Amino acid sequence: MMARALLIVLTTFWLTMNILLWRSEYGGHPGLGSAVPAHVVWQKILTAPDSSSLTILRRGKKIGFCHWVTSVGEDLAKMSSNDTPPEGMVRKIVNYRIELDGNVMSGEMPERVRFDSHLSLGGDGKWQDFNLRVNWRPTSLEIRSSEVAQTVHLRWQDDTGRFDRVFKFSEFENPQELVQEFGGPFASSLLSGLGLPSVQAKTNTWGLQWEAHNESLKLGHSSARVYRLQAHILDRFAVIIFVSRVGEILRVEMPEGITLINDQLGGN
Repeated sequence: MMARALLIVLTTFWLTMNILLWRSEYGGHPGLGSAVPAHVVWQKILTAPDSSSLTILRRGKKIGFCHWVTSVGEDLAKMSSNDTPPEGMVRKIVNYRIELDGNVMSGEMPERVRFDSHLSLGGDGKWQDFNLRVNWRPTSLEIRSSEVAQTVHLRWQDDTGRFDRVFKFSEFENPQELVQEFGGPFASSLLSGLGLPSVQAKTNTWGLQWEAHNESLKLGHSSARVYRLQAHILDRFAVIIFVSRVGEILRVEMPEGITLINDQLGGN
């Protein structure tokens, strides 16, 4: 009788502890598939403690790799070099910085295409400046843009010549004029045929509207709770990003069968 009672007590204790553990993991958080504010997920990405090394695949074939790094700038102006902030004190974030570099291989080019870029955001999340450099011998491309100056600086150089010009944001209000300037009437007609919108049409077509949800992603032989970010480019092409609970990028799915997979996933 005593053994049976002890078995019942132990079984009840085991069931109770498992229920409590399940609730702490799932019951206190939104369920799988439930919506999450996208800005919350992006905040986790921008403040992630670790960088993300990603293998680039095209339809399952490795074509390159890239490295994603984020950092945060804090307001330390009011503190001397000898001051130590109180434990647990949250410093004011004044800006964020995103760096992405790597290389990809193209079947049409003998050389790998190497790229590096950075994007600076203010403490409110609004972009401040952007820089992109792309090199594939003998060609190089550099794009610099500043929100304050409202300009885009484009440099292009290859074995046939060099192009260097600064564009004002206002010039992009009618992209067809720019296309006609550089590509002639045929290129302008081609742009119109593609049905791409003009920036003068005050729509959100050119912006990315992100949606975020709780998801489950297979990691090896187990599954982990992650965030799923999704947006559409030009309202047509889907971009999906799977993010860990601490903001590390685990997987990115892009158009044309392009997939980026975190090296820690081992190709799973």
